Amino acid sequence: MARLHEDEGKRLLVEQGIAVPMDQPARGLGTWASIFGTAMIAISCFDVAWGLATVALGEQLQIIAGHLENNQLAMSLGRLVHFATFGVLNVSGVETGEHAQSLLEMLPRPGYLVEIGWIRVGFSACSAVLGLLLTYRRPIGIKLTLGWCVLALIWTVWSTIRTWDMTIDTFGDSTSGGNIPMLSIEVTVHFIWPLVLGWRCGLELIGRRRLSE
Repeated sequence: MARLHEDEGKRLLVEQGIAVPMDQPARGLGTWASIFGTAMIAISCFDVAWGLATVALGEQLQIIAGHLENNQLAMSLGRLVHFATFGVLNVSGVETGEHAQSLLEMLPRPGYLVEIGWIRVGFSACSAVLGLLLTYRRPIGIKLTLGWCVLALIWTVWSTIRTWDMTIDTFGDSTSGGNIPMLSIEVTVHFIWPLVLGWRCGLELIGRRRLSE
């Protein structure tokens, strides 16, 4: 009843030549939201697998770190034999242990990769939920997705810097032609994709603000 009286009042004012602000219809999300949302879900599934693989690698390094700690005396004796015989004799497992030790020294702590992996899984799970919001064209998903993009980029840059030395040692230096496939996937999924997604969400927010003015 109140809405009916309000509409009638506006009609009378218009008839008298008085400008009345009209209600703007809510702007829905376009097809781009469904496309980007579906892509978010697909990429998040891939990234979950990536994160779990990182967790598995980190757990193996933790096991190796425990073995190295328990066999410090044997490794020291192996180095002594290698030095005393001018490299002629090598104790089995010493070189492998030394290489594993060098890998562990590139990380802040043995369990660091496990933490990185689970954080990546968490980001991917959030990405899947936000992807569903965009797929069903829920406007609330725009700001949430933009915030996710900013956090994902900051975390990716920080974690990549922290593990870069180990990545080069494991897969090869990309500047000399090594590690190109892994680097391409890393850059595309964790750098270019959040940038493109954040840019599109930002355009949508700017368009909505201009429409409301």
